[in-house]
Amino acid sequence: MKIEKLHIYGFGKHENIEVELHKGINVFFGENEAGKSTIQQFILHILFGFPQRNAQLLRYEPRSNTTYGGKIQIQSDEGKRVVIERVKGKASGDVTLFFEDGTRGGEKELSTILHSYSRVDFEAIFSFSLLQLQGFEKMTEEELTRTLLSSGTTGMDTLSNVENQFAKEMGELYKPTGRKPLINQKLEELRQLESGWKEQMEQVEKYEPSIQRLNEIEQLLSEMIEREKELAGQLQNYSRWKQLKPLKIAEIELIEELDKLPIQLFPPEGIRRYEAIKDKQTNTQIAAEQLNQELQLTVHATETISPEKLNEIQGFLSQESHWHQLRAKRVQLEEEQNKTLQQQMQQLSLIGMEWEKSLVSIIDADMSMQQEDRLVTMLQEQEQLDHQHQQESRLLNLKKQDSEQLQKKIQESKRSRSSSSGQGNATGILFSVIGFILVIGVIFSFLASNWFIALLAIIISVVVYGGFKLLVRGLNKENDVRQYTSLLENELSGLTEQITQLEETIIEIEQRKRDLKQRVSVFLKKYHINEELSPNLLTDLFNRLRMIQDYQIQLDQMEGKLEEVSRSLRDLKNRAQHLTNFQLADDLLFHQLREIYLSEKKKLEEEQTTINKITKLKEKLKELQLLLKAQDQQMTLLFQETGVTTESDYYQAHLVSQKRATLERELEQVRIQLGDSQVGIDDFEEGFEETARKALNEMKEKSQVLLEEKASLLYETSRLLENEKQSEKLQELEEKKSELYELVKKWAAYKTVTEAIKQTLLQLKEERLPEVLEKAKCYFRILTNESYEQLEFTPDGLFEAVKPSGERFKIAELSQATKEQAYIALRISLAVSLKNKISFPIILDDPFVHFDRNRLKQVVQLMQELQDEHQLLYFTCHEHMRLSWNEAHIIEVATLQVGSGGVLR
Repeated sequence: MKIEKLHIYGFGKHENIEVELHKGINVFFGENEAGKSTIQQFILHILFGFPQRNAQLLRYEPRSNTTYGGKIQIQSDEGKRVVIERVKGKASGDVTLFFEDGTRGGEKELSTILHSYSRVDFEAIFSFSLLQLQGFEKMTEEELTRTLLSSGTTGMDTLSNVENQFAKEMGELYKPTGRKPLINQKLEELRQLESGWKEQMEQVEKYEPSIQRLNEIEQLLSEMIEREKELAGQLQNYSRWKQLKPLKIAEIELIEELDKLPIQLFPPEGIRRYEAIKDKQTNTQIAAEQLNQELQLTVHATETISPEKLNEIQGFLSQESHWHQLRAKRVQLEEEQNKTLQQQMQQLSLIGMEWEKSLVSIIDADMSMQQEDRLVTMLQEQEQLDHQHQQESRLLNLKKQDSEQLQKKIQESKRSRSSSSGQGNATGILFSVIGFILVIGVIFSFLASNWFIALLAIIISVVVYGGFKLLVRGLNKENDVRQYTSLLENELSGLTEQITQLEETIIEIEQRKRDLKQRVSVFLKKYHINEELSPNLLTDLFNRLRMIQDYQIQLDQMEGKLEEVSRSLRDLKNRAQHLTNFQLADDLLFHQLREIYLSEKKKLEEEQTTINKITKLKEKLKELQLLLKAQDQQMTLLFQETGVTTESDYYQAHLVSQKRATLERELEQVRIQLGDSQVGIDDFEEGFEETARKALNEMKEKSQVLLEEKASLLYETSRLLENEKQSEKLQELEEKKSELYELVKKWAAYKTVTEAIKQTLLQLKEERLPEVLEKAKCYFRILTNESYEQLEFTPDGLFEAVKPSGERFKIAELSQATKEQAYIALRISLAVSLKNKISFPIILDDPFVHFDRNRLKQVVQLMQELQDEHQLLYFTCHEHMRLSWNEAHIIEVATLQVGSGGVLR
């Protein structure tokens, strides 16, 4: 698994930052409190969950309102990219996995990717710091087995907890000298009950057959128990034999391999001596080759030019003043040319033209006064048409507004005429209303005998009639309204004709404008002039265009003079190069010529000195050849002492000698593990365990039958005696035995499980510990620069460091840095041994600060070798550690807060 990117939403002091990680070594560098440990904890929190609020680990919740959490992009062991996002939610956070195919996952899928590792398991193997390297001198073989091999991949942490729990349960059930455990109490109670039972059984001797059979059953049960103990002991011996058998086989195989190897004589420190002679020989050969090369160079260095050509060079040096005059004239012409060109470009810029596109057209254009006057006339005509168009358009709008007002007035007049047409009907309705009022008034006055009501009705009728007459007089104006409407319609017709004429006039003006605009556009494009140019600026524009043409004439004249001067300079330079056969620079032409002249003159004087130098070089070369011959003789003596003739045979002899020494050391280690145990490969047959367990099960079945028979006999005896107290005693005794049997069975189950766990640990120790230790020895040798050769266990199970001379040191006797190197070698060897099963990034929190310069160089080299197979995350606050990595991806943690990404090389 490789981590490719970190994206922190909010975690501790870091907010909304992204960190790109590479394969190999990634170094997080920063001062104290820069946030390195925060990033390290972010990785562990996202992968394994946020800790509980009451836990000892910090949660690193941000103080601001930023989202708590973030996401990590990884590449799984199968090569697929997965994004793991964990944010605030439940206690450990809400986790979501985003896969490449668009699917999502949760804790279950994350556990699969992490191979069911917990944070404790991960930190026990793949993450360590300087603090974790303390106390290594006290570690035993058993602790190393449990710490290094009992990792989350094998489930041995759980098994170890189960073993400890069952051992505690066994202690609560039974202790050989205890009183409080349950089995001890039950045994004491059984002793008391059996004592009472025996006293009562003495009274029933007349039932001799039953008693005799009970005794026989007791005897048989005792024999079976002894046989069971014997079989259990044999099974235990078989288990021990099965554990030691691989070691015995390994011992035999090592002895056979040693017998196959020839006894090879090899001189002490033979490889070091041979390689030292070979290095000296190589240095001597290099020195001889260097002398040969120097001799060849010295011979070729005596070549010089002829004296005649040297005189020609001397004569050519007299033209130096003429050369400088030509160069000064060329510089003057170039400056004048540049100045004129700048003035020309400035004029082009002022009139808004592009220099490259417009210059050629401007130079060839006709800039006469007639063309200028023609353009002014067209622009003035265009301006007059614009003014006329605006006036006609304004007049047209006014006419249209008047037309709309006339139409509104005509519509209002027509509505007033329609209202007067209902006058006749209104008169009939009036007389009906007046009659109705008078009738009602007379009826009410008659009924009430009050003529005032009738008078009031008459007054109301008169008022209504008078109002109606006034209304009719107003409606008589209908004829006047009709005449007014006719006048308005005649006026509207005339106004419509005027509008039509104005629209035709405007269309004609617009057509003239378009024609004139096209003519102006063609003229302006011909001269590359902006179409939006004001007519007021035309005079200035034509003046500037004429000025640009004058500048071009001056530039053409300058170009001719410049070409003539440059031709003279090229002739002089070609002549100088012909004399010297060297590539000469314009600025240093005569300076180089003078140096060549002096150099060649000096070579003629030094020719004799060179001859003397060649003689001395040949004498030194002869001395080196004699030294090479002596070194060949020394190498021949080493070959003769070893009994070989070639270099490959010499190295092969060394390999045979080393292999024999390695096999002897391995044989010694195997014999130490065997100890005093006398083990034979054929001590037990292959199917012994199955046969023994089968016999043990058969005895248990027979014991169960005998126990049932014994219970039956006891029941019969108690029934014959008809002694109620005796029956109760017997029942109590059997109940106690049953309770004891259940407790013993429970204790036996615990015992079986603990023994199985011990066997599993022992098997893991035999299978995995040697591989881990072998790699640890190799790494320890590299880290200590071969100051120590071995890292071994003592018979007491403690570590010892062994020097090449065979001198042994306990871990407590080593320096602090060497102890740390031993522990680092073990941790790295465990991580490497697990690579084929689990490949996690290795996190190192500055564990190398106690190393000196040479050992630091060794550990850096080891880390660089491991980076091809493992991703390494190194956190440090030391500047020299940041500079120690040649190919590392450096991340400046302090700059992450300002959003730069913090990456540098």
